[in-house]
Amino acid sequence: MFRPIPLWLLLLSLVTGSVVMIGFGGLVLHPPRQTLVRESTLWLANVPSVLKKTVKSVTKIPRSYAPSSYDERLPEGLWRNPDQPFVDDGYVLVRAFDENLKRSVVRLISLGDGTVVHQYAPDIRTMNSRSTFVSPLIDVRRDRDARRNLMMHPLLMPDGGIVIHDSSPLARFDACGHMEWMIDGIFHHSLERDGDGNLWAAFRYPKAKVPDVGPLFEDESIMKVSPDGKILHEARIADILDSNQLGWLWRGRPYTDDPFHLNDVQPVLKSGPYWQAGDLFISLRNLSLVMLYRPSTGKVLWWRSNFSHMQHDVSIIDDHRIAVFDNNWRVAAPEGEVDGFNRVAVYDFATDSASYPLDDAMKKLRVHTRAQGRATPLPNGDFMIEETEGGRLMRIAPDGTVRWRYIAATPSMRRLELRWSRYVDPASNQEAITLAKDAKCN
Repeated sequence: MFRPIPLWLLLLSLVTGSVVMIGFGGLVLHPPRQTLVRESTLWLANVPSVLKKTVKSVTKIPRSYAPSSYDERLPEGLWRNPDQPFVDDGYVLVRAFDENLKRSVVRLISLGDGTVVHQYAPDIRTMNSRSTFVSPLIDVRRDRDARRNLMMHPLLMPDGGIVIHDSSPLARFDACGHMEWMIDGIFHHSLERDGDGNLWAAFRYPKAKVPDVGPLFEDESIMKVSPDGKILHEARIADILDSNQLGWLWRGRPYTDDPFHLNDVQPVLKSGPYWQAGDLFISLRNLSLVMLYRPSTGKVLWWRSNFSHMQHDVSIIDDHRIAVFDNNWRVAAPEGEVDGFNRVAVYDFATDSASYPLDDAMKKLRVHTRAQGRATPLPNGDFMIEETEGGRLMRIAPDGTVRWRYIAATPSMRRLELRWSRYVDPASNQEAITLAKDAKCN
């Protein structure tokens, strides 16, 4: 260990090491076509990242804290505006963190009095144990175990159970958290039910089908799944755009691993003058693109990319209007930043124009989540707004009045992020709500 080393040997080692590092860097930037060499090179390059994630997973319990910019100290729970006679008889499904279980849970909360009527703690371990996909994008056992799976956009099912995902397999659990089925792969962002009770989800291939791209390329598709977990339809976003002469929207840009960023697949439930039941509204954040797509024919019927910036969450208001949560990004390093505040963009097909009816309220309330975000139109003209990163959920009237507010936070009032909360209307979900409330779980 302490034997003297000749200077020439030290210099030779330094020069050789430098050459090897430069050569290895070249292989990473320009992977060779030989499959074994390419995959071995990329696997080796990913080792530091894997080690970092592994150490982090062992040493920290992730509560998904909000960024430090959300420093307003408020207790967790529901606040109702005392100046408003309005009483909300609905419910919300929200992601929360259980301090006793030391993991994320899903809570069904009554908006009438703020009580938690049921809490879900799905058996994530069983789900992950049945997963077999391998991907450089994510390792579900390491990155999405029970402590780390944040159960994004939970969907209440008629039997009182839920369907969840979080850049992880898609799985259905009963009200007591027992898994009923799962579909392997990387499911993310939105999860919606169509008029036939089937589910539409955003899916990311574990390994890209696009040729000559990097290992972290996010190749996206939309997927239709039956209530009992059967895949009924699948279509790649790249193929949809290319076959509709829209490939230039992504192929004409500099290379990026995330050209689409699919974040919402919204089924049309009722036919109208501008769409038919069974059509889909699709949101692609990184193209600032919203499009109307007909799966039965493979045709894009309409698209716009000029009324929102890096948006999320397309919703249908009535037979001629849609609403979009406009993150309203501006150019800023390293990725982008909210230009003051988020917006709710309302696009009217009848007038071919967009309006932003809640701008004053969004500015006053300082709604500014850089990522994610939800704007759910409600039957009386109100909107439920989720400021995802800020852990704040609000019902806002057309005049900007906040009817109620829910805050996600720790007992010490440190803010926690939400994960696409869902408004549950008792008019169409009463049986599911009752079954969840009455579930007897050990």
